[in-house]
Amino acid sequence: MIRWVYFLFLFCLLGLQSCASQGVMLVHPQSGSTMKCGAASVGFMAGVADGFVEECLRSYERQGYVPVEKLTPEQRADLERRGVLPKPAEPPERTM
Repeated sequence: MIRWVYFLFLFCLLGLQSCASQGVMLVHPQSGSTMKCGAASVGFMAGVADGFVEECLRSYERQGYVPVEKLTPEQRADLERRGVLPKPAEPPERTM
């Protein structure tokens, strides 16, 4: 019986310390409109954040939004030219 109490205590202690945070930036290639799907949770509900973000992504992808990481090079260049996305930072020059 005491083993079960220790096990339950350990399980609760570890469950309360878990956390999750996730965020994905989306952009509509034609309009340039941006959205962010994100969620954060702690404790036993840590797994809920992933489900929420996935549902958010599906909803906006049906409306034509694309995660920034999945843009084609042509779409990215067009959005950078229009000022929707920042241009990638160039590596710093090394001088000796």
